[in-house]
Amino acid sequence: MNDTGYFLAADLLGFGKIVKNSTPVELDARMEAWSNLVEVMAKAHGISQFQLISDTLFVGTPSTQEGLLSLLSFSRDLLSGGIEQSFPLRGSIVHGPYRFGSLTYGRAVIAAHELEQAQNWIGITCDPKLPRIESLWSVDLAICYPAPKKRGLYLLHPVVSWPVPTEARLLHLLMGGNLVAVGEGLGWEVAEKMSNTMQFRAHLEFLRQRGLDGSRFDGFLPRS
Repeated sequence: MNDTGYFLAADLLGFGKIVKNSTPVELDARMEAWSNLVEVMAKAHGISQFQLISDTLFVGTPSTQEGLLSLLSFSRDLLSGGIEQSFPLRGSIVHGPYRFGSLTYGRAVIAAHELEQAQNWIGITCDPKLPRIESLWSVDLAICYPAPKKRGLYLLHPVVSWPVPTEARLLHLLMGGNLVAVGEGLGWEVAEKMSNTMQFRAHLEFLRQRGLDGSRFDGFLPRS
């Protein structure tokens, strides 16, 4: 029987690099750390429906206000905890029908995957018409923002708000954890994601300085 609820699909960015740059022992340790991170965060937020398939994570929560809140909070803490272990994540949250199990599938799965793949940053974006988001706007949870994309329409989305590290710290973390081989420089593809993520950090600071909840987006240029 299909469930209808909130569904998160997230990918570990740079997974291929981690595999390529790691010894078998290092790779086992990295994957154990990745798995433990997801399990600890899921338990902390009361989430029981999650599935890890290599570098891809699926999570489902009920179609309730509480279900959305737990998924947004889980996503925020996963982004924050992940980057501190050099696990940069990109994901999406949608609402719709799906079947969760040894084989997870459904319209929500496809929609989440397509939105996740279209993005070009470290972050988690929600469907523009995500139900019940209106009462959860917060600079510490979810804000309205034009999520950076590689393709598709320029749209405002609810996006998960998370404590993005400083530029120097983020660069250090993106160069660690075997994401980059010894002696290898930072690739432009990663640098572009980093730049887009830092722009998001600047917008969060703008909102906090003005005491705004992030429920609307008025552009990047300050207004007098």
